[in-house]
Amino acid sequence: MSFKRKHAVTGLMLAGVMAGHASLAQAEVTVIEGNPGGAGFWDPLEVQIGGSIRAQYFNEMGSQDDGSYKHNVYDGGSRLRFSADYAVNDDLTLLGYFEPGFDLMHVLRLHGQYDRDGRRTSRRQAYFGVESQRYGTLTLGKQNSVYYDVVGAKTDVWDNDMQAQAPGVGLDGDYDGSYRARRSAKYRYDVGPASLYVGALFQDEDLHVGNGIDYRRNGGGALGLDYRLTPDLVLSAAYSNTGATVHGQGSEHYRQENSGAAITWTPNQWYLSVGGGYYRNFVPYMTGDTDRFFRGDAAGVEYVAKYAIPLDTAVVKEVTPYVAGDRLEMRNGSDDHYDHQYVGVSTRLPHGFQVDLEHNFADTSDDQADATLARVRYDF
Repeated sequence: MSFKRKHAVTGLMLAGVMAGHASLAQAEVTVIEGNPGGAGFWDPLEVQIGGSIRAQYFNEMGSQDDGSYKHNVYDGGSRLRFSADYAVNDDLTLLGYFEPGFDLMHVLRLHGQYDRDGRRTSRRQAYFGVESQRYGTLTLGKQNSVYYDVVGAKTDVWDNDMQAQAPGVGLDGDYDGSYRARRSAKYRYDVGPASLYVGALFQDEDLHVGNGIDYRRNGGGALGLDYRLTPDLVLSAAYSNTGATVHGQGSEHYRQENSGAAITWTPNQWYLSVGGGYYRNFVPYMTGDTDRFFRGDAAGVEYVAKYAIPLDTAVVKEVTPYVAGDRLEMRNGSDDHYDHQYVGVSTRLPHGFQVDLEHNFADTSDDQADATLARVRYDF
């Protein structure tokens, strides 16, 4: 099949998938509407579904990534969402949430448009819990970590982000507990203008990382705080502490610590946020040496400024230009650093479609190239 014909077929298949969902609402769809006052056993149950299909194109300047599957349109993180709430009484609600991810190009076997070593599907989140107006919310399972909810999520709002925050620079955020933490518990309690978070990480299975090395999380915990100075100004801080063992020809125990803070201001159409952190025994070398598996200490900062321009026309609903940036510095005598500055625009279209275009200016110690990313997103 020729190059042009192959990508025409890809475009038609994507369009067909998206058109099949065009009649659905842009946000979550309620498939079972709860009626807490009803007399039947199932009346208090409410079920919602939603999802997102994301097709991306990524190109590094100077032909540094020629031949990459990312030149041929690839999946940029498509996912489905299922949630279920059961109102036991006026105060207590049982919660359930499941979010599988999928690589659409891999599922459709569109060769040259996915990482052959990657997975077709993944379990992004899967948890259950209880929510009480008086006592707070407790959830158990695989879920966003305290550190991500409180600090990381504040600047995780553009496409090629998370390159200087803990959930994006560690070994694996699912296993080290910094991002979508496996086998975790999270508690949130709101009091006045403050939201308090407490997290716990339980022992996990080994993660095989190559070079004869296995990583095992032994356990850990986290604390977090969101404090609303005003309705549109929030101060945030979080700390996490994880015990881990790296096995190879030998065995080495590590205490991994992340301390971070963020300030977020959202007046009118603006979204302004700055966040940063200090990471101890967290960024990996990815070598076969268990004694030097992590690169010591690192510090990172991210910022973003976005302005949403509402148009509400038949063709374009909203245009949001933005600038953003990040810097990650290695400490302990290393001169390694990674700087990225971004300019981009996000355009929201009718029926749940969105188009993003972004350029990254890189200045790094390993000579990363500037890059351009384009994404078509459909939320249903």
